[in-house]
Amino acid sequence: MENNMLSTESDLTTSKEAMRKEIRHALSNKGVNRFPDLDLSVDFNTQSTDLMRDFVVQFRALGGKYLPCPKDQFADFMVRLLKSQNYPVLLNTKPQLSNMLRNNNINFVETIDVSMPADAAIIFCDTMIASNCSFVFSPKNSLFPSVKTLATNLIVVASANNFVPDLKTAFDVQMKKNEGNLYGMSEMITPTPLDVRDGKEICSPLNPRYILVLVM
Repeated sequence: MENNMLSTESDLTTSKEAMRKEIRHALSNKGVNRFPDLDLSVDFNTQSTDLMRDFVVQFRALGGKYLPCPKDQFADFMVRLLKSQNYPVLLNTKPQLSNMLRNNNINFVETIDVSMPADAAIIFCDTMIASNCSFVFSPKNSLFPSVKTLATNLIVVASANNFVPDLKTAFDVQMKKNEGNLYGMSEMITPTPLDVRDGKEICSPLNPRYILVLVM
């Protein structure tokens, strides 16, 4: 009996040492944090007076591509952008752009197989939250189950008038536009940095490259 107890205690000690070794190994090999560090010195009760700047600074820090666009030059701007990138499969989620794309010989599709995401997708954004650099998409401006299943590059078109300080204000905007009710479904997406392998950025539908075309 005593030998069995000693054997059990020895096994437990060995297991604990193995567990400690694994924990030390995990701590010494932590992956890179994909999200920016939280600045604890910020007074969260103080509302920023420049929501666009706050959003764009964070967006660029997360690897997003920011492209300001004059409102009266939107069509020409989009044509130049799309022709310069020459995406093999371009998904257009805004029917109002279809004629513009056809007239400029830009090939596109309006639907995709969920198992075969496009190379790029044009999608319109309802609001942009400055406090955490997030896009809010509503059913009228997105495809479900998720915007992040559409393409490896998301060309997000948004108005410079649609920045809000926080999620509560984004919901307030929804209710104002929807007769006092929230939309039945909304999606909030916060961009994350792309993986880098051998010096090259790797994007995927689950972690796409974000290109913000901000109409001003």
